[in-house]
Amino acid sequence: MDYQLHIFSDYDVYFLHTQSSGWEPLGLFHDDRAVPCDITVERILDYNFEFALFIGFGENEFTRRLAAGLPSFCLTDIHPRDDLPDHLFKGIMTHLSVRPRRDVLLLGAAYNSDIFYKNRRDEEFIISVGRIHPDKNQSELVRGYRERIYRKYRMPLYLVGGVTDESYFKEVNEYIDNRSILSTVDSHNPEAGTNWRTPHQIADLCNRARMFVMASPKESFCIALVEAMACGTTCVVNGNYWGFDEAELRPHVYGHIKGKRGSILDVLDEALSRELRLDASEWVKKFSLGETKNQLLRFINARI
Repeated sequence: MDYQLHIFSDYDVYFLHTQSSGWEPLGLFHDDRAVPCDITVERILDYNFEFALFIGFGENEFTRRLAAGLPSFCLTDIHPRDDLPDHLFKGIMTHLSVRPRRDVLLLGAAYNSDIFYKNRRDEEFIISVGRIHPDKNQSELVRGYRERIYRKYRMPLYLVGGVTDESYFKEVNEYIDNRSILSTVDSHNPEAGTNWRTPHQIADLCNRARMFVMASPKESFCIALVEAMACGTTCVVNGNYWGFDEAELRPHVYGHIKGKRGSILDVLDEALSRELRLDASEWVKKFSLGETKNQLLRFINARI
């Protein structure tokens, strides 16, 4: 629905849902409703689609024949990749290309500027947005947070997101005391969908946060970071943010962006002790949905 409403609003968008592994087709959807049909390449080609956009790509007979039968494009985190058959696509969109060329578009993640914008209010907490998962490294953030950050600055940490690794959440949950560290997760039902927050709710929380902190040691293009920037929230990081241009990102965040150094608590403590404030809300507009749509459609239309 986001692609229909915001990116390809000039088109009628169908969504082909596939297995997360294997890429076998599971369902075809239109206007958020399932289309009753046998999902075959021939049936899909009967619709005479203008083009196909693959979000990632797993090669099998179905995906190979579909990409060959339609003008096709692929969105991937990095290019080139050994598992990505470039010859099947009219163009590729990626966060990072080590061998850029005319049919490869460098494209960052997009955020909705109608929802995420600067509307600063009382700065009540430090916010961390993301799924509770080892990749996001919340355990390093919560261990010692009460002693190192809360007792010194009286600023609680608010973990916003849902759970995709219940065993890891149990490790993090040991430190959630609802005073120095809070969470949107119901500890009695950690995998419930209600643990996640809507974009409007996240925007409201970012605007009420003193700082946004991301503990993960690597990110391709962190959407949560971009959304926090759009709200004018000071962002603290400690990892490899290879999806951004280093020189462009450097002035707009505090911390390490070419690799993790030390603890995220060290970086956060430094930022708070310096009473640091960074407002990237104007710079980040280049990643708004409107700008992304313009870049993407220019790229696609020139090739179909």
